[in-house]
Amino acid sequence: MIDIGGGTTDIAIFHDNIIRHTAVIPFGGNSVTDDIRQGCALIRKDAEALKVKFGMAMPNLAKDNEIISIAGVKGREPKEITRKNLANIIHARMEEIIDQVYYEIKSSGWEQKIILGAVITGGGSQLQHIQQLFEYVTGMDARIGYPYEHIVCDKADLKSPSYATGVGLVLMGIADAEKNPPKETVVVNEPKPEPTVKTRGKWFDIFEKGKEKLKTILEDDEDKDL
Repeated sequence: MIDIGGGTTDIAIFHDNIIRHTAVIPFGGNSVTDDIRQGCALIRKDAEALKVKFGMAMPNLAKDNEIISIAGVKGREPKEITRKNLANIIHARMEEIIDQVYYEIKSSGWEQKIILGAVITGGGSQLQHIQQLFEYVTGMDARIGYPYEHIVCDKADLKSPSYATGVGLVLMGIADAEKNPPKETVVVNEPKPEPTVKTRGKWFDIFEKGKEKLKTILEDDEDKDL
């Protein structure tokens, strides 16, 4: 499993449903955006939009005559870039990331036991032809992992590989709750304790003092009559 996120690319090698090896590569989709920003002299927002809308990982599949126009900022003239040049920028970074992924796979000692190949997911997996580039660099079979393979949902956003981690955590939570259902809490109605002088509060104390004072006054009056 290769999860190409924004800041990192995470690797997890599974065998017999057990994680055997993990690794984190400190490059991801944000690195590609930064390369486009620097290579095309764009602001980050435009570089990200360019990557998402026109980005592709295989330059040889891009047409030489396909021009992308980028609106100028604050009255500046619009910029133009060929889609092939954009693909070249993206390809250089993605090839570097995949090289490091493959190095981790070989170093783990599990390369020959990965029969089903690789599943690529995360936001970075949405680049066009990323699957073909991975297969070309590593020689392994690969596919894109979509979260809707395990859920029934009409929300288009949740079908994106960007939400694969979130959907996976929810599914794990549901499975854990089914295995370990919460225990029912039985509430026993215990008899309430009888109120005492201590718990009756200040008004009871005031009443007692007043009663004693009244008793003293009445006794004094009786003595005077005698």
